[in-house]
Amino acid sequence: MEIIKRLYLDTNILIALGEGTDDISNLLYSLVDSQAPDEQPFLCTSELSLAELLVRPYREQDETLIQLYDNWIQRQNPWVQVGPVDHQTLWYSAVLRASYRSLKLPDAIHLATAIGFECSHFLTADTRIQNRVELFHERRGIRRGPAVLDVVRPDAGTLKAILESRIPS
Repeated sequence: MEIIKRLYLDTNILIALGEGTDDISNLLYSLVDSQAPDEQPFLCTSELSLAELLVRPYREQDETLIQLYDNWIQRQNPWVQVGPVDHQTLWYSAVLRASYRSLKLPDAIHLATAIGFECSHFLTADTRIQNRVELFHERRGIRRGPAVLDVVRPDAGTLKAILESRIPS
């Protein structure tokens, strides 16, 4: 696996982290635990994740999960950097959707946020997202890109490789 500069967590990964009890969830917890307290977070996500995370807990009136997810999606979280859904993110979301016609708006927002964070990899269980996403945009003489995201899936082998890459040599 290539060196992972920064890793973006899609909402389905955060759900597995918060609600899962399997080996994949345990590996995700190990990934969170690999964050050194004095360094910039290696993991990133979007504020949009909060709206996606809270749907089921609100339906089921699960106050514990509501509080957990609300605490996670804070701007000053020590283990995950949370990006805003701002003008630039929405702009690049539109560019991505123009390039990848099957891409849904929430997925485009997540991908644009990952690109804004300069993530090298995007972790998701969503198989509708292609394995590699590229953004190239030029408007009014201003060029953005090419920015490339490698999309990886949360299987045991991939997560173990990510964890091993986090261990200082």
